[in-house]
Amino acid sequence: MVSKLVKICGVKTVETALAAARMGADMIGFVFYTKSPRYLAPEIAGDIALEVREVSYAEDFTPPRFVGLYVDAGEKLLAETAPFLSLFQFHGHEDAERIKSVQDEFGIDIIRAVGVTDAADVERAAEFAEVADMLLFDAKPPKGADRNGGNGLAFDWGALESYGHATPFLLAGGLTSQNVKEAILTLAKMPAFIGVDVSSGIEIDPGVKDPAGIEAFITSARNAYQELGLK
Repeated sequence: MVSKLVKICGVKTVETALAAARMGADMIGFVFYTKSPRYLAPEIAGDIALEVREVSYAEDFTPPRFVGLYVDAGEKLLAETAPFLSLFQFHGHEDAERIKSVQDEFGIDIIRAVGVTDAADVERAAEFAEVADMLLFDAKPPKGADRNGGNGLAFDWGALESYGHATPFLLAGGLTSQNVKEAILTLAKMPAFIGVDVSSGIEIDPGVKDPAGIEAFITSARNAYQELGLK
């Protein structure tokens, strides 16, 4: 049965992080890739994570898990950010060997992003499904793009029908409050599908999140989960 995760990625301010956390986001992502408009300095991300956790205890709500997004990051950046994160999310050229090495060194769960155009891309994810703790299927970026995610592009969700691994996955790519319910209901029959990830679909400008958009997205996702019998 599908899980009920909602991940809000590309958060840059404590106000946005608190809004997402109070609305029930399960994961909040920080982007540590300097070419992205959502880039956040590690020290700021650490401060945000700490404040959200402190507020969650004071206000008695479950704090989200914090995720770091990387593109071919070195050991220094991983070591600097690991203490305040629950997961690393890789979007670069990290292969299965690299994933296993990072898991062994840092003892942290890894999400491996996979760009998708068609079923062939999904089948190539088998390499990562063997070692990653979770996959994230996103639309493959257009040629010449300087970032691998957060481009606001969708892909044919039917391509995921060829995914037959037990490793759980999140869906990303062009999701908005208008289509997330349909996405969840469409993929609910897949045992490995555990939730959705949004970034550009809740922004008023690149890197600028809209609190009303976050609320609308989470509400739409929760409505879909409720239809599936998940509270």
